Amino acid sequence: MAGGTDRGRRRRLSAAAHHGHADRMPGRIETGNKMNRQDTKVAKTKKRTSVAYLGVLGVLVVLCFSGCGQREVAAPTLIAVTNGPLHVWASYGGKLESRRVHTIMSQLGGQATLVELMPEGLRVEPGVVLARLDPTRIEREIVKLEGAFAAAKSEYESQKNAEWPLKLGELERQQAEAQAREAEERQFLTDSRTLLKDDLVTAQEIRQQEGKVAQAEAKTHQIVQQIKLSREYLQPLGLEQAHAKLAAAERELSLARQELQACTITAPAAGVVGYLPTYFGNEFRVARVGDTIFMNLPFMIIPDMHSLVVHCYVPEAELGRITTGAAAQIVPVAFPDMILTGTVESVGATAQVVAEKPAWQKYFHVVIALQTTNERLRSGMSVTAHILAYERKSALLLPRAAVRWQGTAASVKLQQELRAIKLGWADDRQFEVLDGLKAGDQILQEE
Repeated sequence: MAGGTDRGRRRRLSAAAHHGHADRMPGRIETGNKMNRQDTKVAKTKKRTSVAYLGVLGVLVVLCFSGCGQREVAAPTLIAVTNGPLHVWASYGGKLESRRVHTIMSQLGGQATLVELMPEGLRVEPGVVLARLDPTRIEREIVKLEGAFAAAKSEYESQKNAEWPLKLGELERQQAEAQAREAEERQFLTDSRTLLKDDLVTAQEIRQQEGKVAQAEAKTHQIVQQIKLSREYLQPLGLEQAHAKLAAAERELSLARQELQACTITAPAAGVVGYLPTYFGNEFRVARVGDTIFMNLPFMIIPDMHSLVVHCYVPEAELGRITTGAAAQIVPVAFPDMILTGTVESVGATAQVVAEKPAWQKYFHVVIALQTTNERLRSGMSVTAHILAYERKSALLLPRAAVRWQGTAASVKLQQELRAIKLGWADDRQFEVLDGLKAGDQILQEE
């Protein structure tokens, strides 16, 4: 009985303890219940979101496959065959140059020093000073030559106006005296012969007197000859020598003055100043103030910018496009907005090999004369030359996009057929149709 009583007591204590513990922790049990309810709510929300995402994705997939299966077909593009002008231009790189280039060099004999130099690149008019050379040596020489010229002129004037008139005057006076002396001796001889008849003089005295007359006559003849020779030979020769000496002095002085003028170098024509590199000692460069310039050494150029030409080289395969007299448009690389007009002036007669091009490829030299110019242009500029290769005022035109090619055969697609056509010249946008189409035909554009 005691054992049963103990087991009953323990069950009652255990039940009382269990109820007592529950009464002491009511908050913890309630909190656990709330957390369980929140977890359940979150799980339901995630499930609904996943279902929504799957629905949207399904709709997108359906739309995608639906669109791919029902793709809209674009309407074909039609291009009309038209009549209009056609201008075909052949383009080549070229170089702009002046037809006339004036070379500037020193005209002084020997050497001279540059003391003034016009800056390169300036536009000048005729007569503008380009450079000055040191004139000191020439000025000293001119002083000496002016003295020599004055002396030669004085000598010539002296001979012409004083020396020879005095010499001839003296000879004429001597002639008069000789003639008077001769006349006196002749008169005395005549008188002596009269006295001889009266035996007042001897025959010996007559012979002596005749000798005196002969001497007087010879003297007169000598003076007359001297006067004649002086006037005919000596005076002209003397004056000619003096004049030649004067002329030589004058020429030397004139040359020196020309050299002095040559010390100032002016522009022979309107243009832009350009320097020419040359050797100064061991340096190859352009001239500078202080450099020594030798005679006939070019150191500057003045291109005449009123007469310009373009030089270009046309490949042999394209020579058939170029004809003399064809119109041309020139566009300088430096000024792409500038268009100059010109005409083909000449086409080379001999094929050439161009530097930096394959040796097997031949070119022909073409010269284009410009009809217009611009003050911004400079000789040597790179340009693009557009030469009119073909022109037709009314051509049957077809855009390039409408042409179908099979090898070298051209065709177009009309709405009912694929038609072969014959094409002619073309520019960068359209062909000229020679056969197979007419104006107004509608062509399907090549896709």
